[in-house]
Amino acid sequence: MHRSTDDDLADMWEATLNRSLTHEEHVRVARILVLRHGRVSARERLVVGTLRNCIGMGVPARFDKDLTERWADLIADCVESSEADSFPAFASEHPELLRSDLLGPPAWKRSASS
Repeated sequence: MHRSTDDDLADMWEATLNRSLTHEEHVRVARILVLRHGRVSARERLVVGTLRNCIGMGVPARFDKDLTERWADLIADCVESSEADSFPAFASEHPELLRSDLLGPPAWKRSASS
């Protein structure tokens, strides 16, 4: 079986990518983790990995656990109801997931505008 670039991205991200990901890349990683590990484990991995990558990039204050958990749950809901066999098909079924503002801004942006 051929591995997708999304699989490779998820592997690199879990090994601490230490670079900023686009919102779409975050959705791609989350989808792969849900497919591989199921909802609960994927959520835990996304929280741990997001924090680890924020620390690795020197911006730990940008970690928003609540927002990460809400995104993980939403993406898991969508993965569990999807029949898509690729990310483009998944994104076509759930285009709203490509909006980074869908669940509101992260805490660090909300506090910066106060």
